[in-house]
This record gives sequence, C-alpha cells and structure tokens, in this order.
Amino acid sequence: MHLLITLLQTDTAQAVAAAAKNAEHVSAPILEIMVKGGVTMIFLAIALLATIFFLIERYMYISGRAKVDFNLMNVVKDHLKENRPDSALAYCTNTPTAQAQVIATGLRFLGSNMREIESAMETRANVELSAMESNLNMLSLISRLAPMIGFVGTIWGVINIFYAISVDNNLSIGAISGGLYVKMVTSFAGLLVGIIAFFGYQMYIRKIDRFAERLQEQNLAFLELLNKSNF
Repeated sequence: MHLLITLLQTDTAQAVAAAAKNAEHVSAPILEIMVKGGVTMIFLAIALLATIFFLIERYMYISGRAKVDFNLMNVVKDHLKENRPDSALAYCTNTPTAQAQVIATGLRFLGSNMREIESAMETRANVELSAMESNLNMLSLISRLAPMIGFVGTIWGVINIFYAISVDNNLSIGAISGGLYVKMVTSFAGLLVGIIAFFGYQMYIRKIDRFAERLQEQNLAFLELLNKSNF
C-alpha cells in the first residue's frame, strides 16, 4: 500500500513538472492573435492611433501654453514703474503663453476700475484653460468606448463559436477554446487602449489644474501691482 501511494505521488509530481515545463515553452503569438481578432481590431487600431495623436497634440499645445514665467511680473513691474504700459503690453502680447496673454488683457483694461480688470482677466483665463482642455474630451470618450468595443467583439466571437458548434455538432474543449482565446484578444486590446487614453486624460487634466492655480496666483500678483502703482 505504501509503495502504491509512493508511485502515485511520483507520477503526479512528474505530470506536474511536465506540464510546467511545457507551459514555459508555450507562449501566445501576440501579433498573430491580434490579426485574428477580427474586424473589431480595426476599430481598436483606429482608436489607438487617435489616442496617440491626441496625446502628442495636447502635449505640444499644453506644454507651450502652460509655462509660468515668474520673471514676467518683474518685467511688467519695471515697465509700469517707468510709465511705459505700452511696452509692457507689447512684451506680454509677443509672449506665446497663457499667463502672458492674461496679463496682456489686464494691461489693455488699464484705466478701468479694478473690478472690470479682474473680470476681463478671469474671462481670458477661462478661454485659455478651455483651449487647453480642447480635444481632451476625445481621450475621455475613447477611454470609455474602447473597452466596450473590445467586449462587443468578444461576445460576437463567442456567438460565432457556439453557432459553429450547433451546426457541426462538435462540442469539444478544443473547438471552444481554440476560437475563444482568439476572440478574447479584442477585450484585452480594448482595455489596453482604454487604459492608455484614460491615463493620458487624467494626466493632462491634472496638469491643467495645477497651471490654473499658478495662473490665479499670477493674476492676484498683477492686480496687487496695479493697486500699488495707482493705475
């Protein structure tokens, strides 16, 4: 009896070891499976290309407009002290950042009361922030749609598999798993595209929020400067 148990344990251990060894050498051909994913993969590929485009396009725009030049206020202050508001306005107008354009708006309203200047600068700041958030809604849309498109592709593939089984009357593990692992790649691809788009969207939203806080600080510093300069 003891010998039989020992033999069974040995056979089991050898089977497990063989299965583990085979698993080490078996790897899914990713590109080949991706191609077999069906028409759904075309839509997901388009979604991925759109995601990459909007990520690059928003990065280039936001990186340029969201720069905060802490020396800008010193330049404006020096021009105002020398009673040269036109020079300060020209300097800000020629600086292609949101911060400079908001300050330029305030300079254009010199002579108005502080409330009007503040309101004009706030409006300009909202316009700049809205421009930065432009196209980010596309990333948000892709992050929600891509997983659903992938899931639809998988469900459609499963339907086709069971339809083929009903026609061929072949209910075997090989017939099911052979097609199912291919169809599930659409869900994987959809989730992957959705994660990339969602991460990019959240990263840019966070960057814009941080810039909005710094922009507000610069606006307050400018209004304080005007108040002290009696403009």
